Amino acid sequence: MRAMAIDNPAAVSTPKTTHQWDEDTVFFALGQPLRRRVFLKLARVGPKPGSQLTSGPQLGTTLKQLAILCKTGLVVKAPNPDDRRQPLYALAPLVPLTRTENGGVIDFGFCLLRF
Repeated sequence: MRAMAIDNPAAVSTPKTTHQWDEDTVFFALGQPLRRRVFLKLARVGPKPGSQLTSGPQLGTTLKQLAILCKTGLVVKAPNPDDRRQPLYALAPLVPLTRTENGGVIDFGFCLLRF
């Protein structure tokens, strides 16, 4: 995995790991537009219940896409302390996310996402 230079020392980033992401898994997970939008929304806003990641009649479809993202290891599902009926979804701790004042970057080593 390549190390990223950060111009802003106040930038917040996740710890660097030696985790090797499978290219086929990442491209499968992010190749579908709705999954990619949900994944990037989680990257921007942090942990949220599925109902806050979409609106209206798309909730069922969004929950199915979140289940796929969880199965690929890019997203994790956790109990919601505020509402035990709706679990929280968040990026998996091993997702290589770096935040700067100019936005965020997810660098899988073979694929770079800016948001």
